[in-house]
Amino acid sequence: MLNPVAGSFIDREQVLSGAVVAAVLAIAVYFHADHFVLLLVTTILLYVLATLGLNLQFGYAGVLNFAGASFFGVGAYTAAVLNQHTAIPHLVVLVIGGLMAALIGSLLLLPVLRTRGHYAAVVTIAFALLFKTFLEVNDVLGGPQGLQVRHRPGYTAPAPEE
Repeated sequence: MLNPVAGSFIDREQVLSGAVVAAVLAIAVYFHADHFVLLLVTTILLYVLATLGLNLQFGYAGVLNFAGASFFGVGAYTAAVLNQHTAIPHLVVLVIGGLMAALIGSLLLLPVLRTRGHYAAVVTIAFALLFKTFLEVNDVLGGPQGLQVRHRPGYTAPAPEE
């Protein structure tokens, strides 16, 4: 019953992807002053990104990677530390955070790809636990409470619209 619908989505995948990007940009433009809506949209996009990463790892590559959230955390902590202590523009900080997560992920997953079966899963679980423990005992990165990012010196937030 749904095969024709699925077929039409497969045939028009690029059009559908473009429509989704256009819809997200339209929402961002329309709600540019409403920070709560932008927070919700950003949260949804982060979940979509994490889900796509899991789909690539489990679905296409067949790699049992249980440390995906840890790599996400590496990128997030890199971006937070750079944002707090440097004057690098925000978009460059995001790219650097992504590159750092990719670098750490590659350093761990390249040896994991040589293992088979349960060993690969055990290595990624061990990395996830080590990363969590490292963050909890590291006071520079906020300890168990996490890193609190304050605004940059010299930055003034725009006044809320009434």
